[in-house]
Parts: sequence; C-alpha cells; structure tokens
Amino acid sequence: MAKRRGPRSPRPIPKRANFRFRRRADRHAPTDRLIARPHWVSDSPTGEQGRYMKIGMMALLPAAMGLAVPAIAAQAANETTASARGEAPLAPPVAPAASVAASDQDFSACDGYNAPRGKSDGIARETFMFGAATRSADIRRNSIYTFGEKGFAACERALQDTRLIDAFWLRRANLLQAQAVHAVWAGQAERAIELTGASDALGVAQKDGYFLQSIGVGNRGVRAYALIALGRRDEALAAIAEMRAGRPWSQSIRQLAMRLHMHLDKSFAAHATEMKDAIPLSPESGRALFWMLFLDGDLEAARAIAPTISFDLPKQRGGWTLRDGWQNELEEIGQRATVQGAHAYTEAAAGYTASAKAALAEAKADLDEAMAPPPPRADGKPPKKQVVEEYGRRLPYARRAKNEIELWEAAIDLRPKIAMRPGDETHAEFIAKGLDKLPIIADILANLPTENAAEKAELDAVRARLRSDFDAERVKALDFPAVELMALLPRPETSRIVPTLKPAGDGYFLSDSGLSRNQEGKSNTWTIRYTHNLAPIAAVEELAMLGAAQTARREGYDSMILLSRLSISRTTNVSGMYIGSYQQNSGYEAQMRVRFVNAGALPADLAGMEWRLIPAQKAIDDLSGRYKTGGLTIAW
Repeated sequence: MAKRRGPRSPRPIPKRANFRFRRRADRHAPTDRLIARPHWVSDSPTGEQGRYMKIGMMALLPAAMGLAVPAIAAQAANETTASARGEAPLAPPVAPAASVAASDQDFSACDGYNAPRGKSDGIARETFMFGAATRSADIRRNSIYTFGEKGFAACERALQDTRLIDAFWLRRANLLQAQAVHAVWAGQAERAIELTGASDALGVAQKDGYFLQSIGVGNRGVRAYALIALGRRDEALAAIAEMRAGRPWSQSIRQLAMRLHMHLDKSFAAHATEMKDAIPLSPESGRALFWMLFLDGDLEAARAIAPTISFDLPKQRGGWTLRDGWQNELEEIGQRATVQGAHAYTEAAAGYTASAKAALAEAKADLDEAMAPPPPRADGKPPKKQVVEEYGRRLPYARRAKNEIELWEAAIDLRPKIAMRPGDETHAEFIAKGLDKLPIIADILANLPTENAAEKAELDAVRARLRSDFDAERVKALDFPAVELMALLPRPETSRIVPTLKPAGDGYFLSDSGLSRNQEGKSNTWTIRYTHNLAPIAAVEELAMLGAAQTARREGYDSMILLSRLSISRTTNVSGMYIGSYQQNSGYEAQMRVRFVNAGALPADLAGMEWRLIPAQKAIDDLSGRYKTGGLTIAW
C-alpha cells in the first residue's frame, strides 16, 4: 500500500515516535457471485426412451447475481399523510417501564453500535480531550449475528438502560428501528410497524429534517420490509416508491429500494426490470442482468445489455489502496474473458458470426500480450523484481482466460450444426471439446432437433426443469435476509456533518474532503470523485453526481452516461514503534467514471443507449438546493 500522511490520530503520539499511515479503501459494492457451470448428464434414467434426458442439467446456479450492497441509504421527508403512504400513524416515543442496566453487548446485539459512554451516544458523537468534549465521528455499524427474539430482547434491555439519556434521542431512535428488524424475524411484523412509528416520532419531536432523510428513510425501508412479511403488497409498494422519489440521485437509496422491491416480487420479469432500471445510476447491475438473461436462454436480450458492462473502474486517488485490489484485478482477467466470450456468442446467435470471431481474436491478442514476459528496461537492465513478480501472478490467470476464449470459439462453431444433426452427435462433440464448462446449456437445448411429438415433449420437459431450477436458484441468490437489510440502512445525518460542494484538487495531493476530477487524455470520459471524512455515503454519492453534472455543463455537454462506479469506505491503518497499530475510520468516497455526451447527437457506438442518459441540468436543479457550495462554480 502507498504511504501517505493520514488524518490526525485521536490517540496521543509520543515525541519522535516512528509511525506511518496506510490508507485502505473498501468497496461498498459487492463482488459478483460465481458462475456454477451447468454440465451434461452422462446417464439416462429412462434407458432408450431418455434420449433428451442425456442432454440435461444436474444443477444450475445463477451467474453474477451479486448486487451492490452499500452500507447506507437515505431519503428526504415529504408532506403526504401516514395513511396515504401505507404507514402506521406516528406512535409516541417508547418510554421505558423501569430503568435497568443493560450490558454493552445488548446495544451491539441490537443495532450493531457500541454502548453509550459518557458524552458519546455511540452512533454519531465520540468523546475526545479525555472525555471532556464531543465531536461528530465516522462510527460504523458492527456485524450483528443473531436476529429475532434474542435480538428483540437485547433491544428492549438497551432501550431501558440508564445510559440512554434524553440527549441521546438519535441513538434511541436507531435502537427502535433495529428492534423493528428483529421483530420481523421474530414473527412480530405488526409490532415492527409500531416501532418504526415510535422511532419517527422522536425525529418529529426534535423537528430534525436530517433525521427524516437518514434514519427516517431507514424506518420507511424497515416498514416496507414488515409490510412484505404481512403480505400487504400495495402498502409496501407505496413505501418503496417514496424511497426512490425522495433522493433519486443516491445509488445507495435506490439500491435499498431495489432490494425491497425484488424481495416483494420474486418473478423473473420483476427482477429483470429492477436491474435494468438500476443501470443508469448503478451500471454494475448490467453484468448481473446480462447473466440472468443469458442463462435463461434469452440471448437477444442479453446481447442488448452487454454494452453496459465495463471492467474499467474509476481511476483511484493517490495514496489509497483498494482492499484486495490486486487480487480483484487478477480475477477480473477471467471474468472479462467469460463476458467477452458470452457476448460474442450472443452476437453469433444474432447472425453476426464474423464480428463475433473478430472480437474473440482481439481478446486473445490482448491475453497474449498479458502473457508475454516483461522486456528489459530501456537501459538494457533486466526488468524490475516487482514487474517480474506481477507477471508471475498474472500468467496463470491469463492462460486460463485464453483457454476459455478458445472454448467460446468452439461453441460458436458448434451452434449452427446443432439443428442439422442428431442430438447424440451434438452431445459427443460438446463433451469432447469441453464445452460443458460454458453456461450455454439453455441455448443448446433450444436448438436441438426432434423427430416426433414424444421427443419434443421430453425435450420440453428438460427445458422446463432447467428453467425451474434456475428460477429457484435466482430467488435464493437474491434473498434479502435481515443482515443485508441492516447493512443497507443509513447512518444518521446531522446538521454538523452536512458536506459542502467544494474542490479537493485535481492532482496527486488532494485534501481529505471535496470534489476531484480526472480527464482521460483529451476524451470526453472523466473520473469524478467526492470524498468526505464524516458525511454518510448517500450524501457523498449525491455530491459526486452534482459535481459530474456541473463538469458536463462546463465542458459543453447536456448529458452523461455512467460507465462504472464505486462507493467505498476508507480506513487509515496507523502503526508505530510506541503506539502499536490500529485502524481509524476515514470517511466515504463516491467514484464515477462518466462519459459526457449530447442527447441530440449520440455517437454511433451509443445507438440504442438513450435509456442510459442522465440529464446534467436535471441533476443540478435537483441537488443544488440541497448542498451549499464552497469555492466551486460551474466554471471551476
């Protein structure tokens, strides 16, 4: 990791201490789940009559079903009544029946945050100067391992603890929200709705607008979760729709709403629609949708989504290192090859065989270059040790990727032969060439010929089984358990941590908070980043979007296409001779790789991609009133 001077440590550092900082950035967006390849069954359970059962599938897991699961979501308040949006009326704050002492573990088991201590509420404020003063802090939720009755009881004890003084109303509201999640898993969904109402009542009593757009939106999400458990579909849909409308420019909020809607409606059509609608602001959803369509056998629809997939992430800031970044780069060599091969296969299926093969040949050439040994340095010396080590790590991944590209070439050659010969011959070639390693079973079955009605019925039964297995695994992969819901619920926002849109600089030495940008040469593609030490990720994402929109207008463009993005949490690793080592939370950062365009004159390579356009002026109009600017104008 790169060394760089980090933020001031809250711990005293002895004089002449030898210490250093290592900065690490962790992705909020999760990685794609792995593809479990379908394979051909070698035996026939029905003997001679099971001809088409030979060409079946033992198990099929969904490919690339990973969804970005950021840690935060938020939403602005609105004036609609509780009954209109399908919520329970605000209940009065829950008052403890008697003051009792809870254990520190009760607090963390309830909402994931440490117990209050002194002047610190454990969620938004920390103490310093030996406990004499408090300040806002980047306090993160710990893992919660048990949901249901035990968690509900822990919340009850925490809510009655004497340390939860009136000044810590924000923490009380968060504990009530967490207790509502536990209530759903304890089979008390109606009670969960009451608890979210009690949590909202605390924010209303304080007349705190920032509460409404952070913990308040979390309450709405938990309420929708409870309504889904109760089967009250229309009320849940109304709550989810409000979450989308309140802060539409934050990917985190939209991800929470998407997961809730997919939890409500588990049909293939609903999941596909949700994923496609997410792509303009969260392009990582394109890869998940591509594989979902491909494995379902809808190659034409998969082909239409393939251009949304990008493996080129935003350029990183100097001094920060993504956790497992190098390993992720190695694994993406194979993932890229799989997507390139599958995309070429869809092109060939659409009749563009020559261009498909040309694309695979180009992919092989790139892999050959990656496998070439590093040349000597310009002065004739051998390559540096680091370069040689990187080559050694990269080589096996590149070799496997090239082998897979060659399999896709063979699959493209096989496909037009399927309908012209008996299924047994197709089966033999399929196995001999190792094509069972590719996820093309649905398409193979769709193209197999049949000689009579009985064979057609048998083949249809196999295809129905494949689709049923796929649907079952898709629903399982996209389940929305309490632990993932809690990870998406927002950190509280307060007036003390509202960020300002200001520049952080465009060079290597950047400030810890603000907007930075990097243009790729003289192209219209930019990396836009906004970072802040305290503001929740939802606000950071909105400010990155606002900065991107202003940059687009300054450059003479009216629209943007988001190519890739990362929402990351930052941690500084501090170590030294006298202070030991520890980690310090260092805020959040939203990164976007965007391409600026004019809606009325889209380049040829973006034909048909109008649905991905983000209107720059609309983003500016919607977000400018939410945040103040500091030293930043559209001309910056």
